[in-house]
Amino acid sequence: MPQTSSQPKVVTPLWRRRVRYPAGNARLREGFVTRHDRISGTVIVLDDFNGSFWRGPDTDVEVIV
Repeated sequence: MPQTSSQPKVVTPLWRRRVRYPAGNARLREGFVTRHDRISGTVIVLDDFNGSFWRGPDTDVEVIV
């Protein structure tokens, strides 16, 4: 009988990672994660084009590097 692994899911910290994130009008922007709260699942991203900040769920970002 196969045994199932009951290991917890590992959440990799996103701090200082380059990511794509959704900006209005179905566009994707790029920036660096400046804060990642793994408990609440939120990130703050510094846009590398215009210097603005975006705050949202970590599930909405895609890691580039």
